[in-house]
Amino acid sequence: MTTAEILTEVRDSALHVTFNRPEARNAMTWEMYQGLAEAAARVDDNESLRVLVLRGAGGRAFVAGTDIAQFRGFTGENGVAYEKRIDEVLSALASVAKPVVAVIDGHCVGGGLGIAACADVRIASPGASFSVPIAKTLGNTLSASTLRRLVRAFGEPRVASMLLTARRVDAKEALASGFLTSVEEDLDTAAGRTIASITSGAPLTQWSIKENLRRLNSSEPVDDSDVVAAVYGSEDFAAAVESFLAKKPMEWRGR
Repeated sequence: MTTAEILTEVRDSALHVTFNRPEARNAMTWEMYQGLAEAAARVDDNESLRVLVLRGAGGRAFVAGTDIAQFRGFTGENGVAYEKRIDEVLSALASVAKPVVAVIDGHCVGGGLGIAACADVRIASPGASFSVPIAKTLGNTLSASTLRRLVRAFGEPRVASMLLTARRVDAKEALASGFLTSVEEDLDTAAGRTIASITSGAPLTQWSIKENLRRLNSSEPVDDSDVVAAVYGSEDFAAAVESFLAKKPMEWRGR
């Protein structure tokens, strides 16, 4: 889905998604959430796409949560349905088999932080900030699934303080916590460098790491034999061994 509010563009082997409501700090509408879910499916369905890149328009915000006007008239049942839908969209994003990069300029708030937490690599401008100020704004809550994502990304003590006191984390603290990969003055150059690094790598290695990380997040014992077999039994692995020994560059095919 490409609309005025969520833009998708293929550049080389990257699918770029831009949240495009700068006048509303890119607050998410239902249609934008749907567009994000469709983009997640699209990048996995297309073999030529190697990376999904997420960014907000306007320079003031990545995503400033969900558009509050959409909550008018909500009941408890509506709240359950809403959190379930958010869980579905975030799960779809977190389940993308290819690397996901979030390029964060400005505020990353509420649902925007949930989206960013689903990325594998997060780079931000020095002025970026991160918060879920619901204890001082709407008085709503987060689903356990979304809360778990934030805890994995930031750590439980920091998430507790962010939510209970509605405090804002700046880029320096987010970098120190491990949530951010880097803080960059020139986000365009940094994003291009990150995309190039990903697309020059082995697709099956990247898939295997993402898949086993996903499995490790389960409470069940991890059987990774199928993942290991798929990688070591691949055409790419056999060709890469020969290329390495022959000191020749490797052209990855993802097979």
